[in-house]
Amino acid sequence: MSLLLRWIHVLAAVTWIGGMLFVALVLVPVTRRLDDPALRTRLVHEAGVRFRTVGWIALGLLVLTGLGNLWLSPVFLWSPRFHAKLALVLVALLLAVLHDFVLGPRAGRPGADPALRVRASWVARANVLVVLAIVALGLALRG
Repeated sequence: MSLLLRWIHVLAAVTWIGGMLFVALVLVPVTRRLDDPALRTRLVHEAGVRFRTVGWIALGLLVLTGLGNLWLSPVFLWSPRFHAKLALVLVALLLAVLHDFVLGPRAGRPGADPALRVRASWVARANVLVVLAIVALGLALRG
């Protein structure tokens, strides 16, 4: 059971982080080369809406398997690294909610203020950094 929970946890993390990195490192730079700003906005918005579904499923699995892993190994409850990881998980969830349900939908509307797109982009970048720190702390828990 422990191996299965950890495997699902890692798979969900790879899905969420991989998707975030794909959007940031592949999709956005490619769309910036498009001449049609409406097409660029629509493409990023449609991909974002699709990834939002996949990402929140992955996040749900991460929370559930994280709780399961904690139930099987409660010793982590007393680890300062676990406390730091948990704090960053809460920050990542808040940033994801802000990006996916507040800024992102507003920025994706036709004729949206470009400043909204910039804010959504910075929130997404910050979340990538937070999530990478979570991975590092998760690995440090096992070390």
